[in-house]
Amino acid sequence: MNLTALKTQFLNGEISKYNFMDEMSKIHNYLFDYCQLIKDSCASKIEITENDVIVELETGIKLLCIKNDKGIIPLTILNFGEYEEKLWNKTAELIGKPRTVLDIGGNIGYFSLYFARKFPQTQFYCFEPIPNNYKYLCKNLELNHSQNIKAFNIGLSNVCQTMEMFYNPEGCGSSSLRDLLEASCTYKVPCEFTTLDNFVAENHIENIDFIKCDVEGAEKFVYEGGLKTLEKFKPTIYSEMLRKWSAKFNYHPNDIINLLKPLGYKCYAISQNSFAPIEQVTEETVETNFIFKQV
Repeated sequence: MNLTALKTQFLNGEISKYNFMDEMSKIHNYLFDYCQLIKDSCASKIEITENDVIVELETGIKLLCIKNDKGIIPLTILNFGEYEEKLWNKTAELIGKPRTVLDIGGNIGYFSLYFARKFPQTQFYCFEPIPNNYKYLCKNLELNHSQNIKAFNIGLSNVCQTMEMFYNPEGCGSSSLRDLLEASCTYKVPCEFTTLDNFVAENHIENIDFIKCDVEGAEKFVYEGGLKTLEKFKPTIYSEMLRKWSAKFNYHPNDIINLLKPLGYKCYAISQNSFAPIEQVTEETVETNFIFKQV
């Protein structure tokens, strides 16, 4: 039974004052368990307001929790101690001091917020097509008083049109153009898409140094829609490539490697502890994040 139900029972005279206090105390005691979760993670504080639950990290970044979302980033940090910060730190070592960064698949904005702290003079463009995710992205940017991140409620692909995405309210980070998890709570949401080439032309972007692309299996289509941009600016690319997700789109991660190779890109498998060139993704490849750099 939850807090409000217990309080309703007490107010209706269904349980005594002392029984109410006993049951509420059992729930309140969980607050003290969170102290240990914070100690074992890169979080530093949990704030409960009238409307929100906010997790503040050691970096000073604040992230809103979303009710019933089991995989939302701030709760993932509490559950497992960190998100992908060690991997991102290793990535930051490879990109110098970028002037312009594109965050494609921005979700609730954590990647952009994290890197914006490292590169406060850099301009970030953050793309998130799903309206509810975009709402929390904007709230997180406002919560953190972000000045160098521009958010766009659009996705990037190889076409300019409205497409339906599969939105999972219990795991918004797994939402995709394909029904990846086939969860019963998933439903379709119409979202606007454009191409990277079209966005760059319409917004008169004059430089791109770094692109992070994590769009739950649809990465190949992002690159197909931005070949002119990639050839012109030659940005370093941080890309997720999962065989199980790309299979949902009827391609293999090696198709991305082959697509970018004629533009002068070499692929590197990256993890928290390693960074090594890779010619092809095989069944023995354990990494799921990759860096593409010009050779």
